Amino acid sequence: MSLRAQTDQRLQLAITQELRQSLQILAMNALELSAFLETVLAENPLLELEEEPQEEASLESAEAEQAALESGDERWDWVRSSFAEEEGNREALWRDEPTLLARLHEQIDRQPMDERARAIAHAIVDSLDEDGYFRADPREVGEAVAASPEEVERVLEEVVHHLEPAGVGARDLTECLLLQLDGRNPMDALCRRILMHCPEALAESDAVLAEAAHCSAQEAAQARARLRRLDPWPGHGLRGTPGLYVRPELIFRRTNTGEIEVELADAEWQRLRMNERWARARWEGEDAAFVRRARQEAKFLLKALAQRAQTMLAVGRCLARRQRLFLEIGVLGLRPLTLQEVAEELGIHESTVSRVTSGKYALTPVGVVELKRFFSGGLPTRGGGAVSVHRVKQRIRMLIESEPPGRPISDQAIAERLQMEGIQIARRTVAKYREQMGIPSTSVRRRRAREHASRR
Repeated sequence: MSLRAQTDQRLQLAITQELRQSLQILAMNALELSAFLETVLAENPLLELEEEPQEEASLESAEAEQAALESGDERWDWVRSSFAEEEGNREALWRDEPTLLARLHEQIDRQPMDERARAIAHAIVDSLDEDGYFRADPREVGEAVAASPEEVERVLEEVVHHLEPAGVGARDLTECLLLQLDGRNPMDALCRRILMHCPEALAESDAVLAEAAHCSAQEAAQARARLRRLDPWPGHGLRGTPGLYVRPELIFRRTNTGEIEVELADAEWQRLRMNERWARARWEGEDAAFVRRARQEAKFLLKALAQRAQTMLAVGRCLARRQRLFLEIGVLGLRPLTLQEVAEELGIHESTVSRVTSGKYALTPVGVVELKRFFSGGLPTRGGGAVSVHRVKQRIRMLIESEPPGRPISDQAIAERLQMEGIQIARRTVAKYREQMGIPSTSVRRRRAREHASRR
């Protein structure tokens, strides 16, 4: 054995503490970032928040309060004590607020029905996903309460579909929107006709939609606006979430010219700055070392926040270009889009796009939307494009609903029909989508048709 010294050259990526913190800041949502900055402001005296400009009304209110105090008016004491009490009790009130899941169970318990149907309804509600959809297998739900798949579907349609909020328990997006429409209302009846027979025309102009729906262009525009106001995710936060409120970080706004502009929502971190009073003071010894380290940390934090804002704006503008139809007509206009496609267009890593969009929300013309909702899987088409999974599912449902009585169409026949329409899809994919929508297999539908005919 012998000892000797030698050099070895190698290339490796080392994540510094600054880079790690930058990635953490990028991944934080608005509420998490606010809490983080509170800690930073308490620890770093070289950072401060600029005071928000007070509105004129607020100044007048403050002056009125001061005048009332000087004159001995006790009403302001009551106002201040009421606000303080409300602020102190608000967390307890939110904490005691029942979840949507609990409210659905409560509605079931209040409705008159036999105990068997009640047990099935409770089981269905427990199987709903986070968006409020029923995507479980009716057979598995039925096994848990000793009920047949037919009984599960009957209770789903007769009980769960009539709970509030409207749309809960839907098996797909179209059914969710249909459950929120009132067929007795002429405009809602038109919306139902569009959803059932020509949903693809919603992506076209009002004139094309009017021709497909056999109505006037004005009625088509009104129907489009009505559909935009419906909630595609009625069960959002079904089982409760850590925070009751979300704070949008991006704003998608339609301009007078019809374009979609994107901007950052007002946030306190945008008012963060260096405290020059402390920065210019002279320090010695340990104090000087502390101030030097604090200044370096403050500069890096401000740089990380600026990079976060720049990245979020870039991703937001890309989403506005790619999903403009979604921002105009709602979820029915959602097109296939992946994290990788956005990353390639912006020249950044896919994980960066994931950090920007996870847990963050945007204020859009169609409401407050989580950024991850802008992404959707898709299937390739013969022309080289892609069609969203949602559109394919709706087409499968329409083919099954239009099948001749007693002669259900097979998954293979559906796949061949879609392939003729230019959608590249396999039989097993059709079966998977059919099961996700809660539609029974061909043999089950055939057996049900025979049983129905025999009862007649």
